[in-house]
Amino acid sequence: MSINLLDLIGTEITITSGARKLTIKGVTENYTVYKIPLEVLFYNDRNGRIATWISQYSSEVGPLNPTQDMKKYNQTLHEFIRKSNPGALTKTKNNIKAFGQRVAGVVLQDGRIIDGNRRYTCLRELKYEDGMDCYFEAVILDTTNSITNKDIKRLELNLQHAEEKPVDYNPIDNLVDVYRDIIEEETFTEAEYANNTSRTKNEVTKLIEKSKLMVEFLEFMNAKGKYYIARELNLDGPLQEIMLILNKVTEGAEADSIKDTLFANLLTSKQGDLTRHIRDIGNHIIKTDNVAQFIEDHEEVVEVIYEKLRADKQSSVVSIKEAIQDEKAVVKQSQDLVEDYIEKNKLINARNKPVELLTRSFTTLDSIDSVAVSKMSDENKQEFKKLLDKMNATLGLLESKM
Repeated sequence: MSINLLDLIGTEITITSGARKLTIKGVTENYTVYKIPLEVLFYNDRNGRIATWISQYSSEVGPLNPTQDMKKYNQTLHEFIRKSNPGALTKTKNNIKAFGQRVAGVVLQDGRIIDGNRRYTCLRELKYEDGMDCYFEAVILDTTNSITNKDIKRLELNLQHAEEKPVDYNPIDNLVDVYRDIIEEETFTEAEYANNTSRTKNEVTKLIEKSKLMVEFLEFMNAKGKYYIARELNLDGPLQEIMLILNKVTEGAEADSIKDTLFANLLTSKQGDLTRHIRDIGNHIIKTDNVAQFIEDHEEVVEVIYEKLRADKQSSVVSIKEAIQDEKAVVKQSQDLVEDYIEKNKLINARNKPVELLTRSFTTLDSIDSVAVSKMSDENKQEFKKLLDKMNATLGLLESKM
């Protein structure tokens, strides 16, 4: 049953002496803070902190709807918020228990919490654990007063990113938020998103690029929209490395082939540190002259892995790993190829290093002004002569090794 919190002011909801300054539609004002019973509030299922958890629930159980069973809905999202960062939640809860709720939240008149989902979770736990008489202190926004969904989302972004600058956001949840708000639903332009989160346009551009890579990798795995898989695989670091590699590659078929090869290697690697694995491939294979040959040799691996994952919709990390392990020979082929190419290129680099170093030395020598040498003091000339003799001796030794 729908509820209007504004109708409860003066009865179940009381006015406090506090206020919170908010900027809505470009206007900054002080808004009254109210004490609201926990039972009439519900979580925001658009909360960026738990975007991947909600995508997992929707995939495995079904869509979440507070109007059907608010108690179950709240308990489900309560667990998501706790799991997303249990350490931060415990710290906040202890702080509220000792000093009370210091920062007011923001809720809509229908009871949806726009800011303060974690504080609300802490108050719910304190009420259950200690029997405390808990209320959630928050501003109540009148959504009938020309406040649009975009205004609400803009406020949410501003509070969560610009004002508080939280460092505990899971990076994958943040990428989901970026992709959804800018690419999928086009709620904000790139410039608007940057402005509302106090990020530079360049920072947002990189987040967009990375979020698109995340979506493409999920599609490669036949797990479109299963954002929780990206979270469970800890893909933020590997995606960052792939993005850096692709930024130095010409767009087109070559870039697509390299991207698919890197995606396949994320799934076939035997290394625990996927970020380092992708970085090694980038430094010791992609940046070398034999990258085209590597891509060609690795093409069969990409095709087999891609087709194997297409046999069934992938819904978990376990199902993906099981599907990949069914192709043991191809997995080993991929691992051996990467190891062989990295070792081969390291050896080539080591062999070429003397030439590279000598070339640099000659460039340095060539920059010395002979006129300046002739005009040096006697003391400097003696020191210069000692260095020349030492250099000639080193050159003689190197020549004898040829």
